[in-house]
Amino acid sequence: DVSYPGMLHLKMHRSERHHALITDVDTAEAEATPGVKRVLTYRDVPNNWYTILRLIGVEPDDEPVLAEDRVLYMGEPIVAVVAETEAAARLGASRVKVTYEDLPAVLDVDKALQPGAPVVNPKHGEKNYFTYEGYHCRRIRFGNIEQGFARADRIYEYTYQSSPIEHAPLEPTGCIVKPEGDGRLLIHSDTQACYFTLDNTALTLGVPFNRLRVVGGTVGGGFGGKVDVMVEPIACIAAQL
Repeated sequence: DVSYPGMLHLKMHRSERHHALITDVDTAEAEATPGVKRVLTYRDVPNNWYTILRLIGVEPDDEPVLAEDRVLYMGEPIVAVVAETEAAARLGASRVKVTYEDLPAVLDVDKALQPGAPVVNPKHGEKNYFTYEGYHCRRIRFGNIEQGFARADRIYEYTYQSSPIEHAPLEPTGCIVKPEGDGRLLIHSDTQACYFTLDNTALTLGVPFNRLRVVGGTVGGGFGGKVDVMVEPIACIAAQL
């Protein structure tokens, strides 16, 4: 619903592997595509590593804005292509050539937690999970658990699991960034949490929070998925350049 004169378009070249080292990224053909104005890699991102919940003290920063020396999942953004039209951006992104050295992938949660499982993200050391208070999960504690078991007439032990779900709003995540004359960036976003998006974007850019202004809109469904700060930082960098 927002459009500015001379607006550019940004599209990503994404990983074609589940888990692999990146041995080479060739952007020459993408840069030569008619209409392409700029090609961005992780080197253009001031603070490339983050975690979505770092504002509430969750560590470590384990997710790159753009992949560096490896990809951690299929579809991970590697190179951003900025062009005069959406078609040119898509074409330019398709012309980026990435050379991979495949690594073992872990596609099952239970297998990922087993000793000796291939470690996917080196930011977590020799394991595939966050550590909370020294444990592999967040613990919720009410009352005296040991006392409760001691008083129980019967104890049933089962394995419980829920089906995986993912929010699927009809409107995909997106934003438009406009550089202002006073040096601020105006961000039109469909985020469901404007200040959360503003703070995380500023941390990624390495700029004061008041350099950014986020304008939200009618989200049309988020369910938590529109809190992720996926597109705003790289769009801000492209707009600045």
